[in-house]
Amino acid sequence: MAASSNSSLSGSSVSSDAEEYQPPIWKSYLYQLQQEAPRPKRIICPREVENRPKYYGREFHGIISREQADELLGGVEGAYILRESQRQPGCYTLALRFGNQTLNYRLFHDGKHYETLRYLMIHLKKVTMNEKDNFMNAENLGIVFGPTLMRPPEDSTLTTLHDMRYQKLIVQILIENEDVLF
Repeated sequence: MAASSNSSLSGSSVSSDAEEYQPPIWKSYLYQLQQEAPRPKRIICPREVENRPKYYGREFHGIISREQADELLGGVEGAYILRESQRQPGCYTLALRFGNQTLNYRLFHDGKHYETLRYLMIHLKKVTMNEKDNFMNAENLGIVFGPTLMRPPEDSTLTTLHDMRYQKLIVQILIENEDVLF
């Protein structure tokens, strides 16, 4: 376990042991927010779904209701599925279990924005592969990009702070599963 001081300017030590690596904590409130969010858990559909959009993976469960989605998530924090809305056929929803409740987010796919998001997530996934050098894992990138990509409808500071956990978690899911989702 050899640790050596890199430079007197940074005042930090660098460990050569990869198992001991821990990214630095930049802001305590962001760290707390990050720790409160559960790990994303994809719930895979056990059957082949007819007419599954090509841009959705095995976590797509077809046309099901909110109640059925809630049952599938089974109260597991961080669990998520994609579904087609039963009340609005042709509309797709991300159902996510967080904070002891199931949150449903409507998904939009118009081709142009989808490709932009796909490109961004592929790039951010590459960024996470260099976490040891740049200190940016999927959670940290979710905190950074969440508010930009998922702006709340109101400009209320309280709403923005409340929604930050959800934004971070969704962007984290997108980054960690970009190979499946895109």
